[in-house]
Formats: sequence, structure tokens, C-alpha cells
Amino acid sequence: MDLIVFLAVLFAAFLHAFWNFLLKGNSDKALAMCAVTLGHTPFCVAGIFYSGFPDIQALFYILGGALLHSGYQIALMHAYRFGDLTQIYPIARGLSPLLLMLATLIIGQDILSDMQILAIILVAVSLFVFGLSQLRARESGLVSLVMAVTAGIFIASYSFVDAIGARLSQNAVSYYSVMSFLNALIMLVYFTLAHKGVLLRLPSEGRKIFWIGGGASYAAYVLVLWACLSAPVALVSSLRETSVLFAIFFGVFFLGEKLTASRIMATITLIIGVVVIRLF
Repeated sequence: MDLIVFLAVLFAAFLHAFWNFLLKGNSDKALAMCAVTLGHTPFCVAGIFYSGFPDIQALFYILGGALLHSGYQIALMHAYRFGDLTQIYPIARGLSPLLLMLATLIIGQDILSDMQILAIILVAVSLFVFGLSQLRARESGLVSLVMAVTAGIFIASYSFVDAIGARLSQNAVSYYSVMSFLNALIMLVYFTLAHKGVLLRLPSEGRKIFWIGGGASYAAYVLVLWACLSAPVALVSSLRETSVLFAIFFGVFFLGEKLTASRIMATITLIIGVVVIRLF
């Protein structure tokens, strides 16, 4: 993988872990998720002014991506009510690269070398096993696992759809700005119907997450889609999922979660996977 693309995806991984940290660290998950998703809108508007609208052939993928992102955000919001950041996040993020790799191999959207396949499996399995070990240690139960797996399926689905849409439009900023703006409208309707009062509290209680979390989330995914223009989506996804390394850091140092042997092993395995991705 090209060095610039490699570093861009690693930075996206950090930003992604950061906004998930803000979500998990907030006691009101609905307010935090509302702030992050609606916080995309000013950046979307700026992105549209900067890059214009994507090609009409990407419209189907824009609509599909907006729906899939909304499903993921709702699933993730509920998942964090049942499990810790270092439980839910690794399972959800670990399942995605495996599903994307299978889709890539079956459909033939990208070409993967044997070493790239090995790197994807190494990253994905280590994340999933680490997440399962955290669930067992905390006895979080079946609900947490189901919610994390559901979020992972949504991640793989929207990643695949968005990669194709961005490639069709050949502009990551243009594609994601329009798609994310539509996603924000869908979530606005959801919060209006399902969480009455959250929108009224957003200007006073969610202002910080709106700008910081929304900005971090928007920038992270623009970088990921930009990387997908020149690199296989499954490979980009597996590198992005090393955001769990940052999630472990945030969880241990800011959320009071313990640095266990399983977290140390997960960190070592992920670093090995990152090295393989960079070299091959």
C-alpha cells in the first residue's frame, strides 16, 4: 500500500476511535449519537460547495449508503448500552474486513494478493477474538454479542456500497458529503420519533460533540473513501479497524478500563497485521 494512503487510513482510524470514545464516554448515548450524526451537516455543506455534487450514476449507492449508515448508527448506539468500548468495538470492527474480503473474492471488485489476504485475516480474527474474550470476562451476555455482530454487518455493507459509489463519482468528498447529509436527515427523523427531547437538548448539552465528534467522524470516513479510490476496500477496511488500538488506549487511560493480557496480545497482533499491510 502506498505510504500516503497508509498514513491517511491510520489517521482515519484514530479519528474513528476518537468519536466512538466520545459516544461511549457520554452517559446519554442517544444525545451523543444525535450530536455526531447531525454534526456531519456543516461539513457536508462545506464539502458540497467545495467539490460539487457527485455523478448521477452514484445516486443508487448514495441512497443505499445513507440507509446502511443509519442502521449502523442505531445499532451501535444501542450496543454501547450493553457493553464496553473494548467489547463492542473490536467485534463490530473485526467482522467487517472478513465479510468485505469474502465479498471481494466472490464478486471480484478488487484483486488481493495472498499476503494481503493473510493480513486481513490476521487483523480481523485478532479483533473478533479479543472482543469475544472481553465479553466473556465481563459476562455481558448474548445481547451484547448480537448487537456487536449486527453493527459489524452494517459496517461491511456500507463500506462495500460506499467504495463503489465513491469510485463511480471519483470524488470521495463529493460522494460522502451528499450521502452523509441524507444520512443526517434520516437520523433527524429517527431521533424526532424515537427520542423526543434529544433535539431540544442538542444546542446546550451536545454542542461539543456536535462539532468535535461530527468533524472527526466526517473527516475519518472521507479519508477512508479517498483511500478506496486506489486501494482494495477490504485492505483499507482492515487497516482502518486498527482503530481498536486507539480505542484500547482511550478505554484504558480515559474510561478506566483495565489493560489486560488479552489487550496486550491484541495490540501485538494488530501491529503485525499493520506491518504486513504496509509491506505487501
